[in-house]
Amino acid sequence: MLRVLSRVIGAFRFIGAYTLANVQAAMEYRVAFITEIAVMVSSDSLWLLFWLSYFQQFSIAHNWNSREILLLWTICTVGFGISMGVFGNAVNLSRLIMNGSLDAYLSMPRNVLLHACVSASDPGGWGDMLFGLGGFLLFVHPDPLQMVLYGILVCCSAVVFTAFLVIIGSLTFFLGNLEGMAQQLLGVLVSFSTYPQEIFRGGVLLLLFTVLPSGFIAYLPMQALQQHSWLLTGEVVAFTLFFGTIAYLLFSLGLRRYESGNLLGMQS
Repeated sequence: MLRVLSRVIGAFRFIGAYTLANVQAAMEYRVAFITEIAVMVSSDSLWLLFWLSYFQQFSIAHNWNSREILLLWTICTVGFGISMGVFGNAVNLSRLIMNGSLDAYLSMPRNVLLHACVSASDPGGWGDMLFGLGGFLLFVHPDPLQMVLYGILVCCSAVVFTAFLVIIGSLTFFLGNLEGMAQQLLGVLVSFSTYPQEIFRGGVLLLLFTVLPSGFIAYLPMQALQQHSWLLTGEVVAFTLFFGTIAYLLFSLGLRRYESGNLLGMQS
């Protein structure tokens, strides 16, 4: 038990150190870094302004109100921001596999998947985090319990985002270059995660709780936060562990093919 705890603490320290190094590297071009953050905050604000303007005309849409949309966006944007800002290289996993760039991580003592994911950061992710957290504090006025739940839920959202990218990237081991598909599916996932759940029906709704896990990225966390529900939070955590495990196992399975030399000579 102590050994497992030590490994977990070590992994968090590793993530923190790499994140700090990535931010310091980005700050070498301070104006560009700050500009990208500002642009992302502005973009998120415009979308939220659209929804708030809509609810000024129509107080309820499919049983949703402006507060629920606000919660949905503050959870989704922070979860996405953590994924891009901390695990920013996950979206490039397919390219790393195709051009043999995983070799650099295979020779290092840290976990290959974790090291590959944290080795790059998207500065725009910090803009998403700033927007989401700022909106949550300014408009929701959370109590201490909501703050605790929010912290847990956005971390789960970030893991699900990242695991989704890892799964798509890991399919490259078996299907070939999927870098373009990863970018497109990420955009689809984000889009579905920022619209009210009730506008989707039937098979589409089932899809959003399985293949495209929008339901566990934003919808269910929003309900857990709104209801102060530890039960719903537990369901989100359980799915996050399950989905993250699937992503890790698929990558590990594919890595055996990579180590065998099947893909080492392929170039993107």
